[in-house]
Amino acid sequence: MLTLTASLLILFAPPPPPAADPKIPDAVFVAEKPKDAKSVAAMKKSAKKGDTVIIEAKVGGRSEPFVKNRAVFMVADRSLKSCDTIPGDTCAKPWDYCCEPPESKKVNMMIVQFVGDDGKPLKVGAQGSHELEPLALVVFEGVVAEVDDKGNFVVNAKKMFVEKPAKKPAS
Repeated sequence: MLTLTASLLILFAPPPPPAADPKIPDAVFVAEKPKDAKSVAAMKKSAKKGDTVIIEAKVGGRSEPFVKNRAVFMVADRSLKSCDTIPGDTCAKPWDYCCEPPESKKVNMMIVQFVGDDGKPLKVGAQGSHELEPLALVVFEGVVAEVDDKGNFVVNAKKMFVEKPAKKPAS
């Protein structure tokens, strides 16, 4: 049975502070590009679950490459041509690689995620974090979380370098 003092303490205790908005830790984003990065296609051929990998890629692979409210997104091998690099192409979402055949997409695309201590993707969108946007060039280091014969390849990123976009000339 609670004493009167304990009951009053519980009733009049200040409320707990509000939970901080979830975010990808700033420490994940590094100022120096990880060295010895390989292409998405090369890593998908050789890496196995549990391997530490360093990969260079471009954010994209479908019309919405970022998963809403999760720190998960799709990247493509830099060798693939996004529609913005094809002269005369007016694709509204050039990062979806709609001109690439399905078999090319299968070997040249993968998923990157930022996970918490529980191994699950953080419950926050990754788009906009440290300039992560469609077509952003990235180099990341992480651990292969999933790889299968269907083309699925998922890396839990530990370090992420986002290349600053090239300045466009003034009109």
